[in-house]
Amino acid sequence: MTGGHGVGGRIGYVPLSPDLSVPGDRRRFPRYAAARGIDVDLVKDWEGLSLVVLSSEADITRWVGAPPETGLILDLPDAFLDERRTPRSLTRGFAKWMAGPLSRPVLDHRRAAVRLIQRADAVVCSTPEQADKLERFTGNAHVVLDLHGEVEPLAPRSAAGDGRLEVVWEGMHTTLVAIEQVLPALRRLSTPSGLTLHLVTDLRSPRFMNRFGVREVAEIVAAWGIEVRVHEWSVRNLRNVAMAADLAIVPVELDDPYTVGKPENRMRIFWRLGLPVVVSDTPSHRRAMNVAGLSDQALCTTADDWMEALGRYAEDHELRSVDGEMGHVAALGPYGDPTVLAGWDGVLSSLGVL
Repeated sequence: MTGGHGVGGRIGYVPLSPDLSVPGDRRRFPRYAAARGIDVDLVKDWEGLSLVVLSSEADITRWVGAPPETGLILDLPDAFLDERRTPRSLTRGFAKWMAGPLSRPVLDHRRAAVRLIQRADAVVCSTPEQADKLERFTGNAHVVLDLHGEVEPLAPRSAAGDGRLEVVWEGMHTTLVAIEQVLPALRRLSTPSGLTLHLVTDLRSPRFMNRFGVREVAEIVAAWGIEVRVHEWSVRNLRNVAMAADLAIVPVELDDPYTVGKPENRMRIFWRLGLPVVVSDTPSHRRAMNVAGLSDQALCTTADDWMEALGRYAEDHELRSVDGEMGHVAALGPYGDPTVLAGWDGVLSSLGVL
């Protein structure tokens, strides 16, 4: 990019979904632009634009060739640089070409993506750890979490209830496997007075390329040995389920650097909804606990950790209330949308747009 881009120039956005319906569109740059009153065009090329924000579905083979006078902001909210080389990652360049995002097949998708990072004038990620790694390829990396204004806050609840434990998890069907590490603890807790695990997710789970080999999520979880209720993901359903829940869980696969590198966004959502959260021990989750002033007793590495943490919350409704309140304050304060909006302000300011 040569020179600054004034606010009068046209700004484009290459979306994850054509109708901006997926969370990555609703909670990131388009929501920021709407909040700041910035006009943005949904685009497929750079003609007539002074600045373009690229989602991870942008055609990396095309946009790496954008002219220098067109500013590029690349939004990479996941732990892209931590992904292991697996058959799935090694064939991504071909799969994305088959599915549509890429205009031609790419033998090494990671290398092609790094080239786009090097071309971009600013790169946005979700964790300080990712920003540090991006510094190998860019001198202008920014950490910006998701905007959660679409999730109306719920005040923490303090009722003791009837002894039955209502646990909620939310996420994409591809991350259901992470719950398996929590199942021994959930099975043990379900015996004394009852437990229900609520899954707010997709009702169907494609197994190949996120499109083919579809299975019903209810069939996948039927063998888990506990009572499970599957709720189709929507903001309304998530809020309604959270309203009747006692606590939330956010497990991740600790042997996978990609999932370990994810940000604390799901913790923030549950805290926003007034719930205490038991999570896997990752850098982002530990950082969030520190921000909220909570102890590390809800950070789990082993099956025993999950049993102890969930057991404490199951037995002590007052602890659930206090921790839910502390998380809630953090979600609306240091983790609130004003802080996140300021992060995007910083991205644009670094390019001379604001």
